[in-house]
Amino acid sequence: MTPPPLPRSLAPLPQESLPGFFLRLAHRLGRSPGRIASLCGLAAYERRPPAYHLIGLPDDIAAAFAAATRLSRDEAHDLTLRRYAATYPALAKAQTHLKINMVVRQDYWALNSSSRYCPECLRGDRSPVQSAHGGPWKLSWHLPVTFACPLHHRLLEVVCPECGNMLGGANQRRGSLIRQPQRDDLHPLQCRNRIPQEASAQRRAARQEACGARLDTAPRISGSHLPAEERARMIALQERLDRRLAPDLAEPAAAEPGDPFPDLILAAQLIKLSWPAGADLAPTPAIAALIDAHAAPINATLDSPSATGNAYLRIAELWPAPADPATCGALLLAADTLLGTREPSSLRERVQPLIQAAYQRAPKRAYQMLRNAEVSAPMARSLVRRRQIFHAGGSSRGPGHLRVPSRDYRFSPEEVPQLLPQAWFDDHLAHLTDHMPQTNSWTVRHLRRAASLKLMEMTAGGTWAECAQTLGTPRGSAAGTLNVLGRAMSGDLWEEFEAGVERIAAELSSNPHRANYARRRRAMATWRMPAPHWPELCHGIPKLDRLARHEPHLATVLVWTEVTQSEHRHCPLLAPAALAGQDRKLLVDQVAQFLTPAHQKAGRLELRRRLDLYAARLAAQCDSAPFGTFGQGTPTDGLGG
Repeated sequence: MTPPPLPRSLAPLPQESLPGFFLRLAHRLGRSPGRIASLCGLAAYERRPPAYHLIGLPDDIAAAFAAATRLSRDEAHDLTLRRYAATYPALAKAQTHLKINMVVRQDYWALNSSSRYCPECLRGDRSPVQSAHGGPWKLSWHLPVTFACPLHHRLLEVVCPECGNMLGGANQRRGSLIRQPQRDDLHPLQCRNRIPQEASAQRRAARQEACGARLDTAPRISGSHLPAEERARMIALQERLDRRLAPDLAEPAAAEPGDPFPDLILAAQLIKLSWPAGADLAPTPAIAALIDAHAAPINATLDSPSATGNAYLRIAELWPAPADPATCGALLLAADTLLGTREPSSLRERVQPLIQAAYQRAPKRAYQMLRNAEVSAPMARSLVRRRQIFHAGGSSRGPGHLRVPSRDYRFSPEEVPQLLPQAWFDDHLAHLTDHMPQTNSWTVRHLRRAASLKLMEMTAGGTWAECAQTLGTPRGSAAGTLNVLGRAMSGDLWEEFEAGVERIAAELSSNPHRANYARRRRAMATWRMPAPHWPELCHGIPKLDRLARHEPHLATVLVWTEVTQSEHRHCPLLAPAALAGQDRKLLVDQVAQFLTPAHQKAGRLELRRRLDLYAARLAAQCDSAPFGTFGQGTPTDGLGG
């Protein structure tokens, strides 16, 4: 049922929050905030208006609230944190489940259930309405990333200067939108915290249960011990964050590109969990001292023997943003320094030591922090731990599981061959064998296989094991390759290998006519060399007449290998279900001999040339013909005799 309009209402102040609006409106009407919330449809039976309405109002409640207060629905929604949902992603998870408890919301860095405040802002602009009912309790003060007021060039306050407690319910679970909502005798700018029972018993008047201190006259406390330079750094960071929180309010030339908040929050959490590994990220000793005062007790608990018994032991300050604005600003300053320009290699160099420190201190908590990290691609890449030059793999645990491409290239996973083509290897990687001991044909095979794994990682992300699975390479083969190369290559040689694959990737990315090798593998899965084609291919080559009379299995494997650019051992014809064991062994040996460079002479060399041309024509048909219809032409035309 839509409630009737209130006898009088107020126009929302710029950036005003829902609880602040209720406090001012209740003061104007001489009623309690709880009563006004009930009349507006936000609190049943005049009980406490629930704190989760700060996140957002359901459409039916927003409609009732707007009708009662004579506001538009957009004005009603703008009093909630919904107005920041598009620019502050941490709110998205909180909005999905409006009624989850407030402690969990703080762990997400979605909001502070208590409000920070600027006394100067609360004094208002001296207009009659603000002189009577106070200035705005700003909505952004409930966001953990808001710790300063650039307008008045000061850090925000978070506690009442008289009772020393935070305003609102920082420790509430579902809680109330407003403390003591049934009291109708307090000004919107008075502290509504309860006086402890033993203290209030000494007072005669029952109305003295609330602290009642005026907050618009609060002295400057937060960060007052910091030098002006440190405060200026924090305020400059707040100005940048504000431009990203509300880009529509910024001048076009001053708008900040990108969305830094998921990266910034994760960086702050990483610094906290690994402290003091990131102490050099604090721009000044005073900033480092603030972070140390917050993080050192947390990590002392984590480092204690009792912390290892339960992976998710609750430590109150571990996940939420620091409550103190100065400490929060210091932590975010260090996080901003960690992110820097986000150039991939330098970002990784800064992040990886903190990742290692966090995992050494609390591996399960580090995993918990990183497993659902929804950060930018550069940040995600910097989080991934590596083995040699590959994403660490073999397990879905830890940041190695992030399926984020390790580079920004245009080629797709389907355009990566299972085995790097020999020509690509010769152009970019062949020189590596000059610096490796005891190289042979298998060394080249391992390098080509590893290069394809790296190309797949570049475009698809994931661990080496996941890349092998996508390519159709057996996990054991991929693991063997990494073990062999790990013993044969030094760190410098791995860097040169990576540089070579980078060059291959750049050429592949710039090629407008890339082959879809995954499509070729699917199309060739059941292909067999047509019986009439094999004698034609062998015709006129001395000493191969006997070979031409046999089944064309050899040609099937060699052509499949060339068309798909895969390893001959993975040809479907060589699967146990396709051939009997002895036949398979003989065919594998025959193919291996044929592919050995020393055996490619005279007639075998000519046959290899013909098979390669046949494969090239078949590959062209595979790429251009509708799926399942290729191979119906005559790829042998002009090849025999």
